[in-house]
Amino acid sequence: MASSLEFGKLIAASFLYRQWKTCNKTLRTYLVVAVALLIGITSAGIYGYLSQAFEQTLKQVEGYEKEIVSLQRQQGEYDRLIAAYQTSGQKGSALREEKQESERRRLESYISERRDDIKAAEASKANLAKETDQMIVGERGRREAEQKRLESVIQIRRQDITVLEDQKKDYKKEVDLRIEQELAKEAKANDRLAQLDAAVKVYRDKGRTFLEDGIKKANELLKNQAGEREALRATLAGITAAAQKARDDMDKRYKALDGRIALIQSEISEASLKITGLTTGGAEQADNVKTALQNLQEARGAVDDRIKSLESEIAEASRKLTALSETESVFGPDSSAELEAKKGELLAKKEQAESQILELEGKIRATDIGSFKFVARAFDSEVAAAEATENPILIKEATDKAVNRVVKWFILILVLVFDPLAVTLVVAYNASLLRSKDPEPDSPDESGEEDSATPTGFFRLANLPLILVLGGVSLWGLSALVDDGDGSGSSAVIDSSSANAFSRPDGRAFSYVPEQAFGVCSFSGIRMMEEVGVPKILSGYLTKRVSFLGDLAWDPSSCGINPDGRVLYFLQFPGMEYMEKRSSDVVFGLVLPIADQAKLKDFILRKLDLKSQNPIWKVVERDSPGFLSVQHKSAHVSLGLDEHCLVMLTSWWSDQPDPAFLDKELEQVFVSGGGAEVFSSSFSSKLSGNDYDLALALNGSNFFGKFKKTPEEEELFNQFREFLSFDLVLKAKASSGEISLDGEYAYEKPVLDSDFGLRVASKLDAVRDGSNSAVLSRAFGEFVEIFLQRLDYQTTIDLLERIDLTKSTGFEGFDSDSIETGARVRGNSTGFFKMKVKSSQSGGDSLSLMIDLLVAALNPLGKTTANSSASIQD
Repeated sequence: MASSLEFGKLIAASFLYRQWKTCNKTLRTYLVVAVALLIGITSAGIYGYLSQAFEQTLKQVEGYEKEIVSLQRQQGEYDRLIAAYQTSGQKGSALREEKQESERRRLESYISERRDDIKAAEASKANLAKETDQMIVGERGRREAEQKRLESVIQIRRQDITVLEDQKKDYKKEVDLRIEQELAKEAKANDRLAQLDAAVKVYRDKGRTFLEDGIKKANELLKNQAGEREALRATLAGITAAAQKARDDMDKRYKALDGRIALIQSEISEASLKITGLTTGGAEQADNVKTALQNLQEARGAVDDRIKSLESEIAEASRKLTALSETESVFGPDSSAELEAKKGELLAKKEQAESQILELEGKIRATDIGSFKFVARAFDSEVAAAEATENPILIKEATDKAVNRVVKWFILILVLVFDPLAVTLVVAYNASLLRSKDPEPDSPDESGEEDSATPTGFFRLANLPLILVLGGVSLWGLSALVDDGDGSGSSAVIDSSSANAFSRPDGRAFSYVPEQAFGVCSFSGIRMMEEVGVPKILSGYLTKRVSFLGDLAWDPSSCGINPDGRVLYFLQFPGMEYMEKRSSDVVFGLVLPIADQAKLKDFILRKLDLKSQNPIWKVVERDSPGFLSVQHKSAHVSLGLDEHCLVMLTSWWSDQPDPAFLDKELEQVFVSGGGAEVFSSSFSSKLSGNDYDLALALNGSNFFGKFKKTPEEEELFNQFREFLSFDLVLKAKASSGEISLDGEYAYEKPVLDSDFGLRVASKLDAVRDGSNSAVLSRAFGEFVEIFLQRLDYQTTIDLLERIDLTKSTGFEGFDSDSIETGARVRGNSTGFFKMKVKSSQSGGDSLSLMIDLLVAALNPLGKTTANSSASIQD
């Protein structure tokens, strides 16, 4: 088809040139449009093919460089082993002698200690008899001393009773005095009331006369006296209450003192009984003496047994000491010939690694990446600006982008000389052919008339294909330039790589991530999930109930799992049907790409023991959508699989198992993913590709928008919507001896300006001072404050830049002096940051340590990690 279209395009171009004036306008217009479209399609195909080739070359070069670094590390390890073998031969003899001497000294010391133990045992036998005699004599003295002590206690207790009785009398006098004082106050208050009543009575006795109304004045005086009368009545009531309280306090004090007296009397009675027992306890004393003699006999027997055991141990140690002197020990290589053989083997491996490095460097030189980098450094201003900062992260990022731009324009230039040149050559050939057939003009007049009838200059009929091609390419380049300038687009090379990412075996898994998910964690493979996800990220409840996750990671191919596919772990709130019932619940889902469905079914059948008489799992086959559901009968876990993916679900409310809820959520997952040919998940574009080992994507709009909110919380969200509507993507990659972290905050609105923190702080202060301040103390309000003040872009980069590993504990696997960070903002809506640090640990351990470092540094929930802490420079 491509050949037919290409041939037809050339014939159409030739026909248009020859029959432009005579061709029907409709046909001419159609052919012009067809030729232009075919030129564009062919040029786009060439562009895509060359872009894909460049991307493959770039990935190939990166692979070569990683192999070179790995081989260089192997060479260093070989050198270390060779040096170790060289010194081991010299140290072997000395180490053998040292080890034998150390063992000899240990045995001699052991024999000496055992002999000392025997002497101590013999001495203890003699001491036992003395101790028994002393015990018999001491028992009598103890009883007499105890009797004296008890008599002294009785005397002291009786004195305590006398003191308590005196306290009762003193407290009685004190209470009587208080009551007398209160009664005096009461008399004064009553006298004042009598004076007030007398004043009123004077006016009332006058009555109403022509000159004076005594009743009215009496009422007015009563009104004036009302406050004082109320105060006097309150005083009288207080006096009565105080007197009653004094009497009550006296009763309580008497009861407490009587209780203490009764307790002391019981102690006196108990001491008297003990004295009686001590004076009449002759039989008991005799039993104690008999028991002491029996214990003496048993202790002597135990000491004799101990002496026999020690003598046996001394004999065994002496035998070992004699054998050590007579037998020659062997330590390390027993000959220099073995050492030379091992050294020769390591040297051969080192030479083989060197030849592989030279071969890889030759392959790198055979590519064009080096020339593209040279052109980018020479002509791109962003590279020069990045090199001025001397920040290796920014330099690498700027260089990579510059190389992409150079390649893009280089490919555009090549496109200009491919298909447009072919059409232009066809037109040129037709022009030459027609000119050779046309006769020369007879006279200047005829020539002038013909020239006047034909358009002259560049914009003439013969140049129509060239005009169309140049116009289309110019518009194409202009649009690409605009995209690069405003930051809203990306280079065609990167677009090509993104498109190719969906052809990966893991691309299908993204369609199983629901659109309402607010967080997705992506692992480069199932091994990475086991090394990092199980201990750090995945729900512990899920990993305990699905115990075969370790087997899947150990040998994924034999279990039917794709070993190269990405494993996804997503979080979402319950669907609308269960939002009210499980409003604070969170669904956890694990998605694994399938390579062989039959193998996986057989594996699950065996591991879950589904053929037993009483299985703990229930299998249900669904038709619409088509998938196999495996539900736990008691635990809050469900599995589902179709021909593409295995999905495991649980939720935060694991203590409230609901199989119907998980089954509904599982059905929604397979509805969106089972039949999808186009991956519509918003996370697929962010997490596709091969440029990371572990990634996390968070959708702020989904988290805060889908959160079950009250009207007050909805109002709070609307106030901060522009600051909470963002996408956060973190990508970590562990290479040989190094781990890198790339982060991106993409806000829906351009809020990343210099006033970001001030605007957030002022709005939060307004909420705290307003009538809706209580909403900040709820769970939703706390999350809002966390993402506004702890996990926003500016706070994150500030904390990362202030990490000081020299003052931190628990991160010894990182080189404390190698940490590098960088950050930049594009268009006030997108913020980028990078961090690199050298690591002495393996890839999975380095990523786990990076997670601990981020948690300790960012501290989103205000807590420190259990085993490690990171120091932030003030």
